Amino acid sequence: MNVFAPPLTVALLTYNRRHYLQEAIEAILRQSYRDFELLVLDNCSTDGTAEYVLSLADPRIRYIRNAPNNCTVTFNCISAYHLAIGRRVIATHDDDIMENDMLERQMRFLDEHPGTALAWCRVSDIDQDGRPMLQATVSDVDRVFAPGEYITSFLKTRLWPMPSGVMLDRAALPKGYRIERYLQPKATDGNPMDTAGIADVLFPARVNQKHAVGYIAQPLLRRRVHLNQFSHTVSLSRPGVPLYRRLERIARGVKGLAPDVLHFRTFVDRFDIQEAITTNESAVVSPLIIRRIKKVVSKLVEHVDTAPGAFLAGLPIFLLKNLIMSSDDIASLQGLNSSGYDSATQKMLLWAGKTLAEPESSILAPLAGRRIIIFGSAFIAALLILEARRHGFHVVCCVDSNSTRYGTQLLDVPIHAPGWMLKHVSSDDVVIISSERDHEHYIEAVIRKNLRAPTMLLSWKELLKQPVIGVSQPIYRPAATRVLVEVQ
Repeated sequence: MNVFAPPLTVALLTYNRRHYLQEAIEAILRQSYRDFELLVLDNCSTDGTAEYVLSLADPRIRYIRNAPNNCTVTFNCISAYHLAIGRRVIATHDDDIMENDMLERQMRFLDEHPGTALAWCRVSDIDQDGRPMLQATVSDVDRVFAPGEYITSFLKTRLWPMPSGVMLDRAALPKGYRIERYLQPKATDGNPMDTAGIADVLFPARVNQKHAVGYIAQPLLRRRVHLNQFSHTVSLSRPGVPLYRRLERIARGVKGLAPDVLHFRTFVDRFDIQEAITTNESAVVSPLIIRRIKKVVSKLVEHVDTAPGAFLAGLPIFLLKNLIMSSDDIASLQGLNSSGYDSATQKMLLWAGKTLAEPESSILAPLAGRRIIIFGSAFIAALLILEARRHGFHVVCCVDSNSTRYGTQLLDVPIHAPGWMLKHVSSDDVVIISSERDHEHYIEAVIRKNLRAPTMLLSWKELLKQPVIGVSQPIYRPAATRVLVEVQ
């Protein structure tokens, strides 16, 4: 290694995970690519992390311990780009494990694609003990997004980078990531819950304003999934509003790009209405929410021919309206093609088509005679409740890992903690995973941990298998390879 100017800095962010940190460091130090510095950034751990790192003799290691007043995750991450010596930087985490050729593959990818300033890789998931988990189906083709392309493609694919797998050319660090901005939190920053998690998308999007960014389809990083990651206080709706507002502003800053403004703003409407409907505890949807729904749907229908992408983004709102009240909007669906969109959009289009074309039938028909438990309490959960109520199916409850939801109701359906399932779910019941993103494989782990009886478990996407006549739609291949989970 050139100790004065290594081409790469691997910044390892850590806090009180000594038991995982050793495995992460060992994986980094045995990389096939070796010309890097390892910058360990410690948020004042109290579990012997400092002693362990300082005991390592590898000259590539540099250890920095943050001051107590700056021990935030954001500061620790941003500081990596300013403390690094290398021309390129990857800020990874103490519980994730690199495959042996990860750094080599990413460095080569950036070298082979001049002008590409950032590259992230596909990940595979492991459980808390390092065991491989069932994987989601994701894009298996390497991609290079020209300036602005990642920002606009996210509207369709929602390809969400895993921060631990992102490598950046440090010269392309956006100006908004100055370190002094993060030294002290400001009162004007607002509620952090309103923007939680959106930095994972905004960071590559801001780089993509001026530079190409790339995606490596090979899984080069093992992401450790903790069951306690599901217990949080973050609203699933509120962060979506600032995310898409900021993405629109970023897109406007791309030279030569004419962003689909209605598409971005439909996502803002979508998350705004999701917040309203998922906090509606009564079985009756308030007239105020209904007026908002009708207003948005009217705008989508009006522009469906000129902005079909915006209509597809607003499908949950369109379906919500048609589950609450009768409608003859089926003409709006004719000719829509969701090919190239994320799986949730593909399935939502089928659901909307079935609701309008076959109003007397239900996607829940295969579950007749079973009690239904919905895992999750966001937009899809609300739609499933309305679908069940419309056709006489019994939804017992929603189960959610968000502790702020416990003891509340979604459209008059109680919301319980996952532990509720241990005593109340039987082999005659069915648990429906209501997540939009293709991460059923690790939601399964939470559900399985809280089931005692052999229980049918399936994603809502599995309820929609055949295209509806008049809707242009390829047959969907589900992410999960099995839907019936037998608990031993």
